[in-house]
Amino acid sequence: MEQNPYTPPERQTPTIEETSTNSPVGPIIGTVIVIALLALGGWYFWSVLNDRPSAELPLIQGDVTPTEEESWVPPTSNSDDAATIEAELNTMNMDNFEQYMNADLDAVSSQI
Repeated sequence: MEQNPYTPPERQTPTIEETSTNSPVGPIIGTVIVIALLALGGWYFWSVLNDRPSAELPLIQGDVTPTEEESWVPPTSNSDDAATIEAELNTMNMDNFEQYMNADLDAVSSQI
C-alpha cells in the first residue's frame, strides 16, 4: 500500500478582529502632526533663505572715464575686429602698466 507523502494543509478560516465603532481619531491626529511638521519645516527653510544675503553682483559701469590712477589705460573701442584689437594692443604702453602694477604691489605689501 502506497502512502501519499503530501497532505494538504488544513483550511483555517481567518479571524476578523472586531473594529471599534468609535470614530478614527488616530489617523486624523497623525495627519495633523505630519502637516504641522511640514509647515514648520517650510517656515524654517523660508526664514533661512530670507536671512541669507542676496547674491546680486555689483554694478560695473561700462562707459566711465578713467581716473588719474588709470590714465595708463588707453581708450578702447567695442569692436571685435582682429585688426582693431591688435592696434589697441600696439598702442598700449606696457611700461606704464608695469609701473602701475608695481605701485599697487608696494601699497599692498606695506599694509601687510
